[in-house]
Amino acid sequence: MPIARSKQIILSQTSYYHCISRCVRKAYLCGYDKTTGSDYEHRRSWFEKRLDKLTAAFAINICAYAIMHNHNHLVLHVDTERAKRWSDLQVLERWHSVHPSKAISSLFIDPSQRAKFTSMQISTIKKTAKIYRKRLTSISYFMKALNQYIATKANKEDDCTGKFWESRFKSQALLDDKAILSCMIYVDLNPIRAGVASSLESSHYTSIKKRLAALKEGQQPSNLKRLKTQFENHSTYLNIKLDCYLHLLEQTAFRIRNARQVKTSMQQIESRLLLQCGITDKNWLKLSTSFESEFAYVVGGVASMEEYRKKLKQKKLKGVSTALRLFQ
Repeated sequence: MPIARSKQIILSQTSYYHCISRCVRKAYLCGYDKTTGSDYEHRRSWFEKRLDKLTAAFAINICAYAIMHNHNHLVLHVDTERAKRWSDLQVLERWHSVHPSKAISSLFIDPSQRAKFTSMQISTIKKTAKIYRKRLTSISYFMKALNQYIATKANKEDDCTGKFWESRFKSQALLDDKAILSCMIYVDLNPIRAGVASSLESSHYTSIKKRLAALKEGQQPSNLKRLKTQFENHSTYLNIKLDCYLHLLEQTAFRIRNARQVKTSMQQIESRLLLQCGITDKNWLKLSTSFESEFAYVVGGVASMEEYRKKLKQKKLKGVSTALRLFQ
């Protein structure tokens, strides 16, 4: 039985979430289908452009993403503190940049129209801005603005109607650094794991390709949540060092590509990140290849999951035994 969204996304417990959307019947509606000969590869670029627009509007950062042929993965961070700092006008501008409307709240954005507003109308605007401010920190509204846009555009291109996505997106709460790191690596390695890319550089429509392209210019992508570096160590950055992350990705990608070969001690993954997280080589390979299927809607170390269970006053929490097996 599906878990209610209100029990899957609880910002008071964690601001990091892994979201997955799949096309109906797992059809290749966003890529090239060898069986039918249909080519919808260009639709994957729609996602990246739409994600850029949404992250510019919402108080939601993208940590990692992978746009595949029939599904996509997003690792999202909700920045509620940033949303609190916006003025009511900024909230309305951001909301209507994604949701064009002729409502009174959209007229308020125009300085010439704003001067004509009565005190009663301004009071209404404040109430509306309060609603929109909350929506701009909502993963459900973010995913709706993404998936509905893609579905509408694709159906228009195909001159058809009907469902494009499965009934709703799946989400997994990421409770701690172990869960965030494992999930990001899992997402960035999606093309390599699926056999559609042979390297990180050739993993098209992924966050790692974008990070590597920016790194060549000595920068980090402005539309992705930043990782820490020797020269950049802001409190808003992910608690992961960029060079360590890339090194771990390269090693894990090598192991996945050569999974059928006899493993030797020279092939063991050696990473400062794994040592910090206390994850063994064997468990890491399991996490980087089966993260989504191993866990249900909550992911983290045993202590994090137990704390989550107590705060939600639940008798049991699915995934604790998996956390005990893989994160210890």
